[in-house]
Amino acid sequence: MLKDEFEPIIAKSLTPTSLKEMEKKMSAYVDRNSDILLSLDLSRRYSFGDADRQVVYDAIGITEDQLNVAIRNSKSIYSGNKIQSNPFYIASILTASHLLSSDKKKGDNPVVITVITYMSLMMWTSLHKGFFKYEANKQVMDYTIAHLDSTFRIRQFPSLFAFIQDNTMTVVNTYKDRIMTAADKDLTWVIDAIWTRLKGKIKKISSEFYKNHQSGRYLNTDEDSYSEEDFHEMDNQSFGIDRLTNKVYVKLINRQYDKRFIKYSITQSDTSLTKITNLIEDIIDSDGESGKLRGVISAMIEFYLRQSGKPIEYIAKGDYVAFMKTAYASNTIVPQMEFIKSTIDGWLADNMYKYGKAKYGKTLQIQYRRCIYMFLVFVINFEAKNVG
Repeated sequence: MLKDEFEPIIAKSLTPTSLKEMEKKMSAYVDRNSDILLSLDLSRRYSFGDADRQVVYDAIGITEDQLNVAIRNSKSIYSGNKIQSNPFYIASILTASHLLSSDKKKGDNPVVITVITYMSLMMWTSLHKGFFKYEANKQVMDYTIAHLDSTFRIRQFPSLFAFIQDNTMTVVNTYKDRIMTAADKDLTWVIDAIWTRLKGKIKKISSEFYKNHQSGRYLNTDEDSYSEEDFHEMDNQSFGIDRLTNKVYVKLINRQYDKRFIKYSITQSDTSLTKITNLIEDIIDSDGESGKLRGVISAMIEFYLRQSGKPIEYIAKGDYVAFMKTAYASNTIVPQMEFIKSTIDGWLADNMYKYGKAKYGKTLQIQYRRCIYMFLVFVINFEAKNVG
């Protein structure tokens, strides 16, 4: 049994120092690929190479060659199944098994989630290549993600990483005993279960993608650019856009918005409530003559109307929040969304230094940008309910 052979080596190698180093490298991997992992841009895929797998091997003191020999000698692992016999997947589950077994609370070790999520990232990108051999048309994928109904669990999450991490939590809670036991048959069973769950999720999304591709449905990116002067481009709805834009803008500059929306905006993120509150206050205070805040509000309304095809009355419904959340996360290149994101990035560059380090990591910047965006979405949605 592989666990009997390798557990003593793992126990000796996975010291607090090596564990911390492994976590650091896994976090760095997410940060390097944050443009994809911290979005819902399923049109692209990241790479997961030898150096990324070596992070686990180095931490547990076992080589890939050692694992391959043991896998070939196991009577319960079929080497012909390239998923179940993958040495990196097996190394990851053995690592999680050690952490669960050595944890006094038997399952509360957060590094278990980190390790299995890291392993799942390799699974996801392999599956993505299988379903989208040449990657996916971005405009069609953006449309697909934005128009998925509530039966798609991915609609509930701000990013691909959060979606995959949620799958990990379900796996650990469901198969904890098998992971802890980690007999050879348990190793293959858990690996196959994780692979099958992820495959089912991406298969369901790809089915919608190919239906939209065949029907020619995509997010419209025909405009060359978007600026805050483009308020009246949608002639048939320009009055409604201006009216709602002005109402939201006045509420913001007069501090008449509900502070709960700031709390809602930081859900599923590591963002500081105090810092994001101060940032929002500074952004409002510094708007002055630039009019950028008004421009962003208008762009967020116009983007929804153009891309969803819904009438302005729908902005007051939950559909607006759900649509804007997924459209943002898809990293769409629609001009209005690019304008919104670049403007928020400018606000962050002008103000973030006041609340800590002069430079923030890319992952943290993406989180703060998303929080400010979602805060504005919530305010627009709320004020749309009260347009008289």
